[in-house]
Amino acid sequence: MDSREQAAFERADTMTDRILEHFRDVISVDTSVPPGKNYDVFMDVVEPKFQALGFETERVVIPQELIDQIPLPLEGPRVNLVARRSSPISNGEKVTIYAHVDVVPIEEGWTYEPFAATYEDGKIYGRGTADMKGAIASLLTAIEVMDAEGIHPKYDLIVCLCTDEEIGGYPGIWHLAKEGYVQGHMLCLEGSQDPRVGLASAGCVDVTITTIGRSGHSGMNFLSVNAIDGMIPILNELYELKQQVEKREGSVPGPPHPDAPSDKMTPMFNLSIINGGRKSNIVPSSCTLLINRRYIPEEKFEDVVGEIREAVERGMERSVAEDVKIDVFHVYPALKKAGLEGEHTRKMYEAYKLVHGYKDEDFVFSGGSGSTDMANVQQELGWDDIPFTGPGRMDSRAHGANEFVRMDDVKAHMKILIHYLAF
Repeated sequence: MDSREQAAFERADTMTDRILEHFRDVISVDTSVPPGKNYDVFMDVVEPKFQALGFETERVVIPQELIDQIPLPLEGPRVNLVARRSSPISNGEKVTIYAHVDVVPIEEGWTYEPFAATYEDGKIYGRGTADMKGAIASLLTAIEVMDAEGIHPKYDLIVCLCTDEEIGGYPGIWHLAKEGYVQGHMLCLEGSQDPRVGLASAGCVDVTITTIGRSGHSGMNFLSVNAIDGMIPILNELYELKQQVEKREGSVPGPPHPDAPSDKMTPMFNLSIINGGRKSNIVPSSCTLLINRRYIPEEKFEDVVGEIREAVERGMERSVAEDVKIDVFHVYPALKKAGLEGEHTRKMYEAYKLVHGYKDEDFVFSGGSGSTDMANVQQELGWDDIPFTGPGRMDSRAHGANEFVRMDDVKAHMKILIHYLAF
């Protein structure tokens, strides 16, 4: 190992207090989405941190008319931050370092304050520690370590801190990619310290189906049209389609799990939410069903939606409903990645081996059923060589109560970033 890199790694191990300071600052702002109303407050906290490190910063606000197309209760401006810093040894080569600043809402079960970054027994607890504001804290500290050691990155740095990844539809990084802010190659700070190489992620579509009936007194129901009754034949057709869809297999290995239906990626068809009726003595005039459909890279969005529409049409042939409405929200496309054939993914792979001592045989190569806004970057720019890295692990309870990262893993993440960016 280069002596400068060794010195940087040793300094990283001494940065506990500074790491906690950054974690507490970024975790303290509630950026839960929906509604995502504190993005501007969050940027007020982190923008000066990047400016103090010599970055030029720019806030990019998503046009309201684009946000209005997302069918969720959102509040406040969608403020994204772009921070740029040149390196004297980059020769103009750039890397765009991405993190999203939103988090999922708090649910029951927390025993730590979700927005306090509590440090206990070597772990930092708080919403967003793993997914993924904690990565912003480790990035800031890693850059401070490099600066203190006089180490220049091999790239000009473009840091994009973005909105609305947790809801999709029109995440901030997609807008930045469209507008030309994303340059060089992409480094995504959403990942883990586990020895894993992601090969793909699923696309995600929410389809809302609403049957329309006619309300009336339940004691005279022959004068009304029950929208729940109207949903039943449609639901039967959709359930039959679910059985067909979930038998499909892709070409990419799926996440290893003993209960998985296949060792390959498979689509998921979820009948997620159903609502109808308001009172027992009123015939319901509407019934709503929400389908969450996860599709594999081999499937096309248009086909996924098309077969659902066809199932609804078949059900309507036997339905008493007076009408049916279908609303489609394309959360994310599917993503197919280069794996170790990509030079940047290979470099990240080697960084993990260096820092953790992992062997080749330790790594798991698979796709995942989750979805990501990196698929929008691929859709816009055609990139498939996107390395992922983050300070959490599979057991970090991302999206769950008492989400956490280990301090040792944060320091390892810093070392991985230092190696990737400068050596």
